[in-house]
Order: sequence, then C-alpha cells, then structure tokens
Amino acid sequence: MIKKGIALIGNTIVDELVPILEPGQLSYVDANKFVSEEELKGEKIKFSVGGMALNVGVDLAKIGGSYPVGVFGKVGRDHQAELIHESLQMNHLDSGHLIVDENNETSRTEVLHFKLHDGKIERVFRHVLGAMGSFDENEVQIEKIAQYKIAMLGYGLLLPKFDFEDEKYGTKTGKVLSNLQKLGVQTCIDFISPSKENLFKFYRYRKTIKYVDICCINEDQADALTGLQKPEQACKALVDKLGAKVAIVHCGAEGPNYAYTKQDGLLIQQNFKIAEKDYKGNAGAGDAFTSGILHGIHEGWALDDALKFASAAAAISLRDISCTGAMQSEQFILEFINANL
Repeated sequence: MIKKGIALIGNTIVDELVPILEPGQLSYVDANKFVSEEELKGEKIKFSVGGMALNVGVDLAKIGGSYPVGVFGKVGRDHQAELIHESLQMNHLDSGHLIVDENNETSRTEVLHFKLHDGKIERVFRHVLGAMGSFDENEVQIEKIAQYKIAMLGYGLLLPKFDFEDEKYGTKTGKVLSNLQKLGVQTCIDFISPSKENLFKFYRYRKTIKYVDICCINEDQADALTGLQKPEQACKALVDKLGAKVAIVHCGAEGPNYAYTKQDGLLIQQNFKIAEKDYKGNAGAGDAFTSGILHGIHEGWALDDALKFASAAAAISLRDISCTGAMQSEQFILEFINANL
C-alpha cells in the first residue's frame, strides 16, 4: 500500500489575539457569544486557531495538496472547542480525530501584541495547558495515523506528558515516533524554544532525534540540542551526530534558512521579503515554514525546492496577525517565488 497524506499530532489551541493599542484599553474575551459584531467594534478580541497541529493542518489545507491532512489532538467541551471544530470544517478538515476531555478546558493562549519604539511588533504569551496537558502517548491513534505518509508531533515542551524521560527513546515522544517509523511512516517533530528553566527536559530530546526523519526546527532549538552556536553547523550536527534523516533550521527574520542531508549536503536559502506596509505580525511563521517543507517533501520535490517553497510560505504568512490567515495556495506561492527571485 502506498502511503499518502500528512498527520499532525499535538497542540490544538485557540489563540486569543489581544491588540494593545494604548494603556487602559478594554477587550472582552467572550463578548461575541452575546452581542453582534457591530457592538464589538473597538473591543473585540480576535480568535484564531493555534498550536502546531491546527496551524500546520490549516496551512496545508490552504496550500491545497491532493492528499489527506489529519489533525489529531485533544479539546475540552467549551466555546473554544467549537471554534476549533468550525475552523477545521471551514478548511475541509476532518474534526473527528479530536479527543474530547470532559475534565479540562480547551488549551488557549492569550497573545498580547505591542509596539516597540522602533515600530516593530512584539508579543507576550499567556498559556493555559488545558486538555493538551492531559494528552499522553496512549491517546495517539497509531492505527489511523499509520495510513499517512508523514506524521508530525509537536510542540515538544508544550506537551508535558510527552516530555517525560524514557531511558531508551529519550522522551515519550521518541517512543511514539519509533512506533510510527516501524509502520513505515516518516516522522517529523517541532518544539517551542526552551528557557533556562526547562533546558533539562529539552536535552532529553537529544536521544529522541534518531527517531526523527524530518527535523524542522528554529536556530535556537538547533543550537541548544547540538551545543553549536552557528545554525549551519547545528543543522549538520542534527543529522551527523544526533541521527535525524533530514535537518532543516529556519532562522527567523534575519535568515538565512538551512537544510542538510548526507546526500544533498548543506543547502542555504535566504528569506523572501514582503513590503513593510503588508507586515501584520509573525505569529505562525515557523509553522508556515514547516507546512511548506512538509508539502514539498510529501510531493517528492528536491530538498532545495522544498526549502525555497517553505521560505516563501513563511514570508506570505506575515501578512496577517493570525497564525494561518494569510496562507495561500501552492500556485500562489510558486508565483510569489518567481516574482521575487
């Protein structure tokens, strides 16, 4: 049987995007349940799906590959869960793979935006683990996921029960990835960046990387895992020292981005630029990049083409304040690349 499709396993979150325009501004978290849109002008918090599984799932749906995309996570029974189901359905994704937690609320993140003196937009996050805090390895639907060509699990360090230490696999995540590999599924992983306080948990993943086919992470994470400060060196070490099959390191606004396999060697791709007037925020840019990589690898593209496509997808994602609002089709992204070479 030829495997097809991409499964996203992990964080299913609602982002509450709170614009901070001036001190003392009031925003209502749930007012849209009670009054009309017209009544909420100037007071409304914008909601967006968030978390790896939802962000990458919706981005892939918008890119529009001719393959199935499955979202596997856990939600509560509340208004936030309704928003997640609505978003999946709107993007023609099956919400039937989501487990319902009767005891915990849907995971959510308050995203507070503020402007620095130089005009750049920065964010502060307040996260409630909720249902995803109770999600564990025994709830991963291995039989269903085994039908897919690629399965991605994340975010590491935001799935507390998957971060637990495992003597053989490094983490419980590693055990799940190993089981998927044995079933012929290509594995992928992503993290949130570690703080000094949780580095001890992050270091456990050094043993996990050997069970990762596609390690697509940012430069801070790559540096911490490998102990190397230059991202190009860290990218190579993820394969040569830690055992990933393919390593991709994306380096944010400054760039460039790197990819490495023993066959391809080190590939380098500069960031694509968008007009300053089009920039709305960088929430979800890393997941947009990952979506582009997964799409290209799934479709059998050369790694340098997948890296270029991912870099363009990340640039396009900057045009909306939400994580997935700006993503476009494969054809649009390819035309964007051609227009910006």
